[in-house]
Amino acid sequence: MKKIFVRFYASLVVFHINLVKVSIAMNVGIQETDHFEGVYPVIRLFDNGHNQLFIFVNQLTYTRLIDLLGPDAGKFHWIIQEEKESSFSFCLKIRKAIIEHHIRLLYLNTVSKHHLWYALILPFGKTSRSILTVHDVNCLFRDKPGLSPRKMIKYLGKKLLTARVQSFNTVAETVKPYLLKVSGGSKEVFTIPGAVYENQPVGIPPYDHINIAIPGSIDNKRRNYPVVFELANMLKGLPVTITLLGGGDNEFARNIWNQCRDSISANLVWFETKIVDQHIFDEILDLAHFIWIPSVIHTTICGKIPETYGITKSSGNIFDIVKHAKPFIYPASLQVPGILKKAGYSYGSVEDIRKLIIHSLQNPGSYEELATAAREASGNFTVENLRKQFAPLFDQVPGNV
Repeated sequence: MKKIFVRFYASLVVFHINLVKVSIAMNVGIQETDHFEGVYPVIRLFDNGHNQLFIFVNQLTYTRLIDLLGPDAGKFHWIIQEEKESSFSFCLKIRKAIIEHHIRLLYLNTVSKHHLWYALILPFGKTSRSILTVHDVNCLFRDKPGLSPRKMIKYLGKKLLTARVQSFNTVAETVKPYLLKVSGGSKEVFTIPGAVYENQPVGIPPYDHINIAIPGSIDNKRRNYPVVFELANMLKGLPVTITLLGGGDNEFARNIWNQCRDSISANLVWFETKIVDQHIFDEILDLAHFIWIPSVIHTTICGKIPETYGITKSSGNIFDIVKHAKPFIYPASLQVPGILKKAGYSYGSVEDIRKLIIHSLQNPGSYEELATAAREASGNFTVENLRKQFAPLFDQVPGNV
C-alpha cells in the first residue's frame, strides 16, 4: 500500500511539473528588418526551452541571423519577406501567423517605415501583448504631419502605432527617462539591451601593440571622423592600430577611404566594402584593446528631426562593448549606462586619448584593470542575468506579465 501511495504521489509531482511547463510556454512573434545584431539578444532571451518562436524578417536579416545563430536557427519558425514583397503584404503574413499559431506576444524590434501597416495588425487579440522597441525617440514621437499625402500617412501611422502598442522598449537605460516623458508615462517601458554577453573565451591580445576598433558603418551622422584622423596622426610611429570597422556604399564613405589612403599615418585599417563579414567583425573586436565611440552627439538621423545620442537615441556601439567585454573610449558629453562606466574612459579632447594610449603601452597593469572592469560589467548582461532582471517577461504567458 505504501509503495502504491509513493508511486501515486510521484506521478502527481511529474504531472504538476509538466503542467508548470505548459503554463509558462507561449508562442512569441519577433519582427526585425534592419538590425540583425539587435534582434539576436531578443531571440536568445525568449528561447527558454518552452517558447515557440516565430521570427519575421527580410532576406538580408535572415541571412545574417543564420550566421549568428548557427545550428540553433533550425529551432525557430521563419516567416521571410521576399526581396520585392511590399510591407503591406509582409504585415498580412505576420497577422496570418498570429492568428494561425495563436501568437501571444508580438515583439516589434524595429519599425523604421510603413508604421501604418504594423499599427493595423494591433491589437490582435484580447489576451495578447505587443512590445515596440524605440530606437529614435524623437523620430517616432516628434514627427510632423507635412503637406504631402505620403508625409501625412507616415505621421498618422506613427501616431496609431504608438497608441495601439501595449509596451515600449529602449535598449539603453539612459534613454528611458526621455521615452517615458514623451510617451506620456501610461505604458510600461522595458530596457532590454541590444546585446547579450555569452562569455566566450577569447585570448588576451598582447600589450605591446594597442588595437583600437571603431565599429559601425561609415556615416557622418553617427561618427566624428576628423577626430579619428587627428588621433591617428598624433600616434604616428607608435605601435597602435586604429580600425574603421564598418563598410559603406555612398559618397561620404568613399571620401573617408580616400582620406585613409592619403593620411600620413600608417596605423589606419579600413574596409572598402558595403558590409564587413560577421566573422571578421567579431574577430577584430575580440583582438581589440579598446572600442572607441567617436560619437556625433547631436544628430539628425530621421530627416530633420534632432536626436541626442545617449538621451533620445542609443549608440549600437554600447552593445559591441557588452558583447565583447572591452574597455571603451567615449566623449565626455555622451551619456552611457552607469553599469558600464568603470570600463570606460571619457575624453574631452583628442589629446586625452593620446595620453591614455601611451599610458596603456607603458603600464599594462593599468589596462588590465580596465579589462577586468569590462568583463565584470558585461557579466550583468548574460542571458541568465537578464532573464532574472526582466522576469517574468521571458518565462510566463502575457497575462501574468
